[in-house]
Amino acid sequence: MIKEILNKPNNERYIPSGKFSISSIGSCWRKKYLELKGMYKEDFTPETMRIFQIGNIFHSYITKELIERGSGEFHLVASEINIPNHKYISGRIDNILSVNGELIIIDVKSASDYTIKSVRNGEVEQSYKDQVLLYEHLFGIHRGMLLFVGKSKGELIEVMVEYNKGRAMGLVQEIEDFFINYVEKNIEPLRCNGGKWGCECCFSKKNENEEKK
Repeated sequence: MIKEILNKPNNERYIPSGKFSISSIGSCWRKKYLELKGMYKEDFTPETMRIFQIGNIFHSYITKELIERGSGEFHLVASEINIPNHKYISGRIDNILSVNGELIIIDVKSASDYTIKSVRNGEVEQSYKDQVLLYEHLFGIHRGMLLFVGKSKGELIEVMVEYNKGRAMGLVQEIEDFFINYVEKNIEPLRCNGGKWGCECCFSKKNENEEKK
């Protein structure tokens, strides 16, 4: 009985923000275009939503620990803070920490055993690093860190993200070009190549059938 209740689809209506979320950097441009136009909504199963909630719990725990463990040496400056207003870009930083007077952006990632193993071996998704890089650029805080938290064993791995002005400006330009040349002109981008994990928006049989109607 409880299982059936919890596994019912969430019918909450999706409302496009109208901006490009930093958390979606590196994802399919066509998918983002269709989402912004209200033409595509990613379907999340109840199981996936529970995974997201577990991630939120880890984020909240890390923030709580940073607050409680603050000292003269370091303290939490801000948590869940929106980026400065930008015409095309939105985003929210998990935490900003002050260490000996120097500000550091902390982006928390709850991670599976597979991801933890990859990060331990020096394999970090470029999109993760680009998220922190954009935060660094838009906030003018040029120190940032990815903090991976293992979901099964609670292991912590820090990955510093070096500020690269040229790459950051290139990422911003790419987003602005996307809005100017596609979104504002109502020109749908081509299908992506599927990426590392596949693209449900571009390669789903369900979506292909809907397009043919």
